[in-house]
Amino acid sequence: MLFSLSHGTRIIQDAAVLQPAASDAVSGGARVLEKPAVELERLDAKPLSAVLDEAGGTGTLTRAMSTAAGAFRYLFRDAPGLPASPATLAALDQLAESMAVEATGPADGAIAPILTYFGQFIDHDITANTDREVAGLSEIVGDIAPMDRVQVEGGLDNLRDGSLALDSLYGDSPDQGAFGLKLAGLMRHPTFTDKMRLGLTADSGDGRPPLPADPAADLLRLGFLMDRGDITEAELNALPSDLRANFVDAGGPIRTRAIIGDGRNDENLLVAQLHVAFLRLHNRMVDLGNNFDEARRLTRFHYQWLVLNAFLPAICAGDVVDEVLATGAPLYAEFLAANPPSDPAKMPMPLEFSVAGFRFGHSMVRGRYDHNRFFGRAVAGSTQIAPFASFEQLFQFTGSGRMPSPLTADPKTSLPGNWVIEWDRFVHAETPVRSARKIDTHLAPPLDDMVNQTGAPMMKRLAMRNLRRGYRLNMPSAQGLIEAINATGLYRPIPVLTPQQVAEGRDFLTAPGLDAATPLWFYVLREAELVGGNHLGALGSHLVANTLVGLVVNDAGSYWNAKVGGHRWSPHLFQPSQPIDSLKAMLRFTGLLA
Repeated sequence: MLFSLSHGTRIIQDAAVLQPAASDAVSGGARVLEKPAVELERLDAKPLSAVLDEAGGTGTLTRAMSTAAGAFRYLFRDAPGLPASPATLAALDQLAESMAVEATGPADGAIAPILTYFGQFIDHDITANTDREVAGLSEIVGDIAPMDRVQVEGGLDNLRDGSLALDSLYGDSPDQGAFGLKLAGLMRHPTFTDKMRLGLTADSGDGRPPLPADPAADLLRLGFLMDRGDITEAELNALPSDLRANFVDAGGPIRTRAIIGDGRNDENLLVAQLHVAFLRLHNRMVDLGNNFDEARRLTRFHYQWLVLNAFLPAICAGDVVDEVLATGAPLYAEFLAANPPSDPAKMPMPLEFSVAGFRFGHSMVRGRYDHNRFFGRAVAGSTQIAPFASFEQLFQFTGSGRMPSPLTADPKTSLPGNWVIEWDRFVHAETPVRSARKIDTHLAPPLDDMVNQTGAPMMKRLAMRNLRRGYRLNMPSAQGLIEAINATGLYRPIPVLTPQQVAEGRDFLTAPGLDAATPLWFYVLREAELVGGNHLGALGSHLVANTLVGLVVNDAGSYWNAKVGGHRWSPHLFQPSQPIDSLKAMLRFTGLLA
């Protein structure tokens, strides 16, 4: 279980020191309705050797969570990086300054705003540790220079196992210690033990949106468990200091602290509410008659299917997604073959994806959101005028933000009911306001002064942090990466932007040569900007699609490798009349969307 991973301070995970006996809180099973007519074939866990034998030695991997070191690897370790010089660092800082300016105002795109935060949810599920200060590796303050790539790979661990298996939801890593195992047990409902526990919203005095019809619209929080006696203050105070700091501060226990598989999913309210949606998806699977393991498997399958068949087509160039899906992501397959993990459960993660390619979502973030009827547009027939939810408020109404509403009965425990999201405002791309920002080379103003960040001033500036970290971790230049991918012959050649296209409006990139050897993160954004900003360009699409498809294709326990009646599993086989084949359908299924 990943308790905390802030941008620049501490981690962390509960070290596996004690393995307590199985708790009654995670045993048993409650069945409510009949099973669906379509049954899944059982995919029993098998040793790696057996899987390789069945696959003809192709290297298909099994999965069983691990925190073994060395999961981050470069796609192309020998691809040229940026010019290493003080002039390069100065130009990167100037580039960050230019990205923070929005001279023309917000750029509404054609992407539904939910996809911004679904992307963040995915990222938290598969990667952790490239967006923080790691001593001796990723310091970004001061006069920095690129690190040796072998040193980076040897010292920078992925704190996730790299698979799209929702351990961020279930907190089910067997490697964790006694306290983590206890929390994982408490995340299960004490009576209906096949279900995941949710939190109840507090009375705000203003009412709450009509959906969900029940009050289970918040995350499970520490205060609730302490009030029940499941966790005591003495128990928290006895934890090792680094671990205790995630649950106790100078004022005592942090009662708003979310008890979830990855604490980062309670950093902002939109991701927190999406986490609630996936917990409800699991519980609805139990309502259909499945036990915990079956419900977890179905939840994972639907999630993986949505990543590949809903998220990728909306974010990436369509021809690239089609090609990658049709060929089974051979770029990732070659990367996997070149970097076989010592633990077969630890899927290697391309640094070019984690440090650069998958950070395109930063440019999609808005400075304010039409969150619900209380903090956004009025509903039909109402004369209420309400300010839209600000970026700052979305961080305040979380566990770390301490739920500041003075109107709640317990303002330091639960989400006020008037802050429950109305998903109908997020699942469609409508302009103005109800859309993500275009994928381009500008960031919303709040990302240039992030109030929730501590440390050096540049840590508050997202563009500067991303660019400096990519330089410090010695990312290949975009052009060097394209040359390496094209040399594999796996795909149609990826076109290269001209130096003029890269540097347009930013002449300061030319002198240090960054127009021809460009920072990968910036290039991915610039490439998308030049094709209209409503999806990634060719390189960005390949980085994102190959990684996400590759993780699913090479996971023996994924939906891709599951069969139902001789056919690959799909939501249409699970529920033919109303398949959960979109995020909208998932939200309807969970009672969060009409």
